[in-house]
Amino acid sequence: MINLDFGVLIDRPIKDVFAFVANPNNMSKWNSAVVSLEQVTPGAVGVGTKFKSVGEMMGRRIEGEMQITAYDPDAKCGFQINAGLMQVNLTMTFKTVGTGTKVSLNAQGNPGGIFKLAEGVMAGQVKSMMEGNLARLKSQLEQG
Repeated sequence: MINLDFGVLIDRPIKDVFAFVANPNNMSKWNSAVVSLEQVTPGAVGVGTKFKSVGEMMGRRIEGEMQITAYDPDAKCGFQINAGLMQVNLTMTFKTVGTGTKVSLNAQGNPGGIFKLAEGVMAGQVKSMMEGNLARLKSQLEQG
């Protein structure tokens, strides 16, 4: 089991940051593991909404499903990704700090198969990837 925590301070109001992050259509703009998402359940996006996902991890294309597991406007959003032998849970919380927003990200992964054999290496790669993702998120929001 991989369990990692990250944080970044973004110089934008909490409403802007949450709206961008909680919109699955934006995920591929800041999360390098996500190639594309396609909503498969009808209606507005919220807890329980499911998406067909295409991602890339450790040089491998991975197709699966993503479901929104938490959606508390301007406070918290969560996603569970089931792709092949991999299950990943991402939980993001948002807090106003001065004129900006502190984003805290918890990533939990439960690798299986070939990924289980390389769990130690994978944890390091996931850590590096998530740090890069948060840097991209900060850049997207502060420059956009």
